Amino acid sequence: MKSSVILKILWIGLVSAFITGCMEDPLHADLSQDGLELEVRELFDIEGVTYQVPPSIGSKTKLHLGNDEDYLYKALLFKTSFISYESSLWTLSSFLDSTITIDSAFFTVGISKDTLETPASFSMYYFPLIELDSIFSETKSHYLNFTDSEIDMGEFVSNAVEESVEVDTVTTIYRIRFPAENLLDSTFADTSLNYTLMLKLNNPNEELFAFYSREYDYSNDLTAKLEVHFRQFIYPDSADTSQAISIDTLFKSFLTTQDLSIMVPPALTQEDTSYITIGRGKGLRSLIKLDFLDTLQLPKQTTFDKVQLTLHIVPDTNISSFSIWAVALKDTFELSSFESLEEDDYSVHSSLFSSGSVLNGKVVFNIKSFLQNQYFENIDNLGLKLYANINNNLQTEVHFYSSNHDSLFPKLFIQYVAP
Repeated sequence: MKSSVILKILWIGLVSAFITGCMEDPLHADLSQDGLELEVRELFDIEGVTYQVPPSIGSKTKLHLGNDEDYLYKALLFKTSFISYESSLWTLSSFLDSTITIDSAFFTVGISKDTLETPASFSMYYFPLIELDSIFSETKSHYLNFTDSEIDMGEFVSNAVEESVEVDTVTTIYRIRFPAENLLDSTFADTSLNYTLMLKLNNPNEELFAFYSREYDYSNDLTAKLEVHFRQFIYPDSADTSQAISIDTLFKSFLTTQDLSIMVPPALTQEDTSYITIGRGKGLRSLIKLDFLDTLQLPKQTTFDKVQLTLHIVPDTNISSFSIWAVALKDTFELSSFESLEEDDYSVHSSLFSSGSVLNGKVVFNIKSFLQNQYFENIDNLGLKLYANINNNLQTEVHFYSSNHDSLFPKLFIQYVAP
């Protein structure tokens, strides 16, 4: 019995020693024994062309007015909800009722700042002559389709100056409160019209001002809103209004459902149009052609292990962080040189995307999914669209060398397994 126990202990020790040895010096599979080969290729001749579309700056947590490095923020647009935040039974048109007396009303917008040195003055407008649900779109409106002509159609409501409010002993907030009583005694409260408000700086050459947008605070504490304090009267005898009974002062608020800064970008530079360029504030995007993939001779059972597209940056700016999307195109393109377009007509396969960040003078995209789907003929090889992540700084443009550069041209590295 003792000898069998000793043999078991020795056996366990040998197995443990074998496993430990394998962990320290792992085995390497020889793919060729299974009829597989690991191949590597580096491909060049990658063409790129830049184009410009109006910048999309909606759906951000901050809104701006003023000047910032030649970027001009001309106006803020807000669409106010028709239904009260506190009760769906109360709407803007409720205040047209003769039993309602408005004591005060304000449109309040929060300012993102830490101190209030010299308060700036702002003006508010609405659009009574435009009979639409809303005169702007958070995703589609921009400086080319909401121009000075549209801005000039706004009708003045009131002026307001920045103010500070001490919430408690340690917290101070900054805001603008526009008197808005006349909005609720006008066509603004009519259900057939739009509820768009516009804010402008009274001195448009002042510094840049930042405001909280509706996306900033989902508790709605800092969301721009129309606030109404009012009294409601009850008449015991509807024929005798002299016996009105007043209800205590009530309060209702109407949050904004859309908001947008109308921003005019600066003029393009020669570098913007000469290189493969990406820039959010100027609306600069690029298209990449990989036509050589159509003639790439690989076995049908090829599986791609690694596919990396590398672009090298032109060292003309100091960039610490910049993120770019590379997405497979659905449309063919015939751009041979830089063009400015009124809208982006190039649709993409949203599921076939890669994100890359500028690091050490280059950006690397993992486009294995794109190439595998293209090789299996799930999609056509129409190229890639490159554009900036929405969280990038508006003022930053990134320029990359194109195929005509001597050494830092775009490169495609492919590592694959084939029988």
